[in-house]
Order: sequence, then C-alpha cells, then structure tokens
Amino acid sequence: MHVGIGLAIREASEEDVDEIASVINEANYHAYRNIVPEPYFRYPVVTPSEILNDMKRMKFYVYEVDEKIVGVAALEIVTNDVGWIRWVYVHPRYQGKGIGTALMKHVEKVARSLGLKRLRLLTHEKAVWAIRFYEKLGFRIVDYIQRIAWRDVVMEKEL
Repeated sequence: MHVGIGLAIREASEEDVDEIASVINEANYHAYRNIVPEPYFRYPVVTPSEILNDMKRMKFYVYEVDEKIVGVAALEIVTNDVGWIRWVYVHPRYQGKGIGTALMKHVEKVARSLGLKRLRLLTHEKAVWAIRFYEKLGFRIVDYIQRIAWRDVVMEKEL
C-alpha cells in the first residue's frame, strides 16, 4: 500500500465530475484499447455530464493523493440486499500502489453498513488483470453477458 501525506478516500461531490471522468477515461484507454475491438472502443468512454447523471443513482468514492483524484469507485444499490460496484478505475500513473484495493474495501464497508448481502460487478472477459484483482478480493465469476463483440464476466461476493 502506498502511504504518505495527503492520502484520503472520500465520497465524491458534483464538483469532482471533471476529475473523475478524466481518471476513468485515462485508465480505460490504457487498459482496454487493445482488447475492445476497434469499432466499439470509445474514447472518452464517459463524459462529466454522464458521471453527474450516474451520481443521481450511485455513490461515488474517490481516492486522493495531495488533493488530486487518482482513483474512483461507485456503488449502486439495486435491491435491498444487492449492490453493484461500478466505475472502478485508478489513473495509470498510480496503479499497483494499493489504491484500487483500498477503494474496493471502502465500498465493501459502506455496503455492509447499508445492510447489503452481496456485491456484484462486471468486467471484460479478456481483462484478466481485473478478474485476478477482483478474485483476490473474494469475488468469483457467476455469469457471462454476451455483448456485440465480446463477453463481460459478472462477478459476485457474499458480504
């Protein structure tokens, strides 16, 4: 885990949407540009206005280093006992320092405090690094969703 001065996880606010979109877009570009088929790859993958819209139904959490957002994760409650984790991204320059793990553990803690029993998430079937990351955190593959040109895996964790 990267430790130092000025590290914090906090709930995001509307003022953070530009930075959140920037982190997601940079991380998504570096991670998925070579596995999502060319005609389907979008850059940017999300706009600040889309994040703002998602904030109406999800809680976003950001990881800051010296007051700069470098990681993000969101929690969407879909039923009384199931939540979906969305938009888990860490800026490429800050990956491998425990930021994603810290964000995921924070979201899990929030989910437990809300009485959720299970967490679910999606990732690209060829994103083996992401699948391994989530498996290390206790998630397991429970289903697949066929997209136009690839499959997503559905992963789940009992809380």
